[in-house]
Order: sequence, then C-alpha cells, then structure tokens
Amino acid sequence: MSTEKYLKELLIQQLKQRLSRTGQELEPVKEPPPDLKIMSYGMVIGYIDIVTEKEISPDRITKWKELLSKGNKMIIIVPKEEKLKITDTLWKEGLAQKVSIGTYEINLFLP
Repeated sequence: MSTEKYLKELLIQQLKQRLSRTGQELEPVKEPPPDLKIMSYGMVIGYIDIVTEKEISPDRITKWKELLSKGNKMIIIVPKEEKLKITDTLWKEGLAQKVSIGTYEINLFLP
C-alpha cells in the first residue's frame, strides 16, 4: 500500500472521530473523487475530498464542478503547503466561493 493511501486512511479516521461528536457520519464514496460523504440522519449533506500533492488534476476539478452544480456542499482537505495553489485554482475555475478548504500537516518531533 502506498504512503498516500496510508495518509488518507489516517485522515479519514481523524475526520470520523471529529464529526461523530456532532452527530454526523462519514461514508466512503464508491467512485472517488470525492472520498467521503457527510451523512446526517441518513441524508447526504455534503462531500469531503482529501487531496494529496499528486492528486490535483483537471479531472478532479471537473468532478467537483459536477457535484457543486447539484447543490452539494464540498470540503476539500489539502496539504498545508498546497493551500495557496488549490485556492488559486479554485478561483480560476469559479469554485472558490462554493468550497471550504481544510488543511493537514504532519509534524514529527524527535528528542
């Protein structure tokens, strides 16, 4: 399994823990992107797409446009150092006002 796959699994577990406190559930999407559906009382209220550095592509942006055109909420989680790049891309595509952006980073501290 690739490092990116492990990273996504770790992030999904962290997101599930955080959202379970609010009564929302996360379910995997059969054909990603996006990676997860946000569910509340059995209804889809939005989507979460976890993006690694290598996954930012025109195909992915097209899929985001499709989901947003249906009125869905979208949260994109990107590496902290890629936030400016993805924000710029979303502005160029006209999606910046419709998407929430979250970031992640891994910090390793050694004694």
